[in-house]
Amino acid sequence: MSLAAPSCYIKYLDCRNTAMLVHCPFFPPEHCRIRKVNDEVYYITSTQQFGFYKPKAETKGDSLDSVRKSFNRLKALINCNYDSPDQIKYITLTYAENMTDNSQLRKDLQPFLRKMHRMYGDFEYLYVKEQQGCGAWHIHMVLFFPCPAPYMPNNEDDHPVRDAWSHGFVNVKGFSNDINNLGNYLCAYLTDDKAESKKGGRLMNYESGIRLYNCSRGVKRPVSSCMTYEQYLDFVSDEENLLISDSETSIVFDSGQQHSIKRELYAKI
Repeated sequence: MSLAAPSCYIKYLDCRNTAMLVHCPFFPPEHCRIRKVNDEVYYITSTQQFGFYKPKAETKGDSLDSVRKSFNRLKALINCNYDSPDQIKYITLTYAENMTDNSQLRKDLQPFLRKMHRMYGDFEYLYVKEQQGCGAWHIHMVLFFPCPAPYMPNNEDDHPVRDAWSHGFVNVKGFSNDINNLGNYLCAYLTDDKAESKKGGRLMNYESGIRLYNCSRGVKRPVSSCMTYEQYLDFVSDEENLLISDSETSIVFDSGQQHSIKRELYAKI
């Protein structure tokens, strides 16, 4: 691996099981550079100019970039909330009927979660809502247990999770200790179209203008801090920090200046 050159600012995002390092050639602004005037116009404090917000997405395809960013946040959130993959259960909840009412989801989830807590004890959770092409909703849910997750029968004759849901088909999946980036692994289930062998093919199924995921209050959040270059060298030299991927993007300021931003994702093994 080639080390990143010294930069002005290194952001360290600690996701407990993974870590994201962002190398930036400038310091982030101390004050807000943009002030909202109204729903259509914003004011740029540095240039004393006005700009116009992009129109809100009207279709799923219009918001793909926003959906991708939401999934990146979701990956970090998942990686923050387990000590071992066997503490997690991944559940898919579907409806037997063609249920198209988004507001009905929360009403159906509340009694389901109460029943699950009675059966399986304490856990935190997050869930993602997905709408199929026909308009029907279904739910992908991740349960985080404080110890190895309890056994949940997953067959036709014995399926307590399906009985607790009572609205349709349910699938339960567990995980083993050979996964070092569970957030990425789970999000691949949500975004890749395996039938078409298309990576990210299911992103179009996520509705624009609707919150992509929700979680319980006890879910842990990533912790952000600033890292010096000397600390960065110590971090990458530690054999327990395994580089998973790196990428480099360019941003162009209004002045025409172009800057390169490097991102490195590590698994903490």
